[in-house]
Amino acid sequence: MENFAKLKTQDIKSQAERKDIYLDDDFIAISKYIKITDEDINRLKKWDINEVFIKDLENEDATHNSVQDFEKFLREYKVFKNIYLNIIKQTKNNLGNFRHNNLVNMKELNEIIDGLLDIMNRNLNSFIELLSIFNFNKEDFYYVRSLNVAIISLIIGKQMKLSDGILKKLGLGAILYDIGLVKVPEKILNKQYKHSPEEYAEIKKHTVYGYKLMKSNFRFEEEVAVISLEHHEYFNGKGYPRGISGNEIHLYAKIVAVAHEAEKVMKNRRIAIDEKSLNFNKNNNVEKKLLFDAVRHIIHGAKIKYDPTISKVFVSIFSVYPIGSVVILNDNRKGLVFATNTNFPIRPIIKIVSDNSGNIIENGEVVNLVENNQIFINGIDRDDKFLEEVDKKILNKD
Repeated sequence: MENFAKLKTQDIKSQAERKDIYLDDDFIAISKYIKITDEDINRLKKWDINEVFIKDLENEDATHNSVQDFEKFLREYKVFKNIYLNIIKQTKNNLGNFRHNNLVNMKELNEIIDGLLDIMNRNLNSFIELLSIFNFNKEDFYYVRSLNVAIISLIIGKQMKLSDGILKKLGLGAILYDIGLVKVPEKILNKQYKHSPEEYAEIKKHTVYGYKLMKSNFRFEEEVAVISLEHHEYFNGKGYPRGISGNEIHLYAKIVAVAHEAEKVMKNRRIAIDEKSLNFNKNNNVEKKLLFDAVRHIIHGAKIKYDPTISKVFVSIFSVYPIGSVVILNDNRKGLVFATNTNFPIRPIIKIVSDNSGNIIENGEVVNLVENNQIFINGIDRDDKFLEEVDKKILNKD
């Protein structure tokens, strides 16, 4: 059966949830809209059906090949960017109100998470691209970071097929994961060089402070509050505050730990919750990192700092060349990654954005690298000026 992947009947529940299950190329045995039960699987086995078929993911990926697909991605990205910027304002107002006045607006917090879930369910690729937006004021750092950690956590949770109810709890806990920092003296937080052992010990208390705030002020149940307590615990047991390891750490906290680390790698740091000093450049900023760097960082930290299963999920979503990356090709042209090939993460789908001399091309072709073996990726473009040009002339073109 062309364009189908074979699957053992016994593996349907674990590998084919929310997919149409085929017996042949035009006979659906179980619809993707029906929850698969043990009874369904036993019935197939009773009929001596030991193998079934699902649509091949590689074939599904190939549906992003046209310029029209990129234009659709672009339209939705622009719409979602406006929504995202409004959600940042909501987040800043809400968390800022708690930070300065100790006031909590749970209705608005719920609306923020509902808004994120809505964007994610409508177009995951455009949702991921929002993480590439980096031109924020330093004053907004805390709020943007909290929001982006919630976004990454929700994307991971969605890929893990967590229920809508669990995703809502995960999102609320994730956006407030660092709320305990409000109890740490600002003179320590704003210090832009190595902290003393005493100062670092005070910073580490933010996990316990946050847990207590989540329980008392926000009145969250344990599974949500524990996100704040455990997001700095390491899979190998060498984190803090309790030094617990593996499955002793709550699932939600392990997800947020990966999201926190990925966001930390991507964004310029204003504070350092780390024993190592920061290396500032002449403009008093940390070197800018990309989503590409975050993926590599999580890969290296799997089994040591982060749950390996969650790390694999993160890498599978964001791919080796994440959506929003600008890649340098072997012919010196550059391409914007706007979709990934699930089975071939090193061969994404790109929109050509420059010629081989580095000049911006606004109407470049769309290339699926799986289908073109003459073009391959040499590296990632880190030129800020060029990335800003792509943002201005292509992503946000009037």
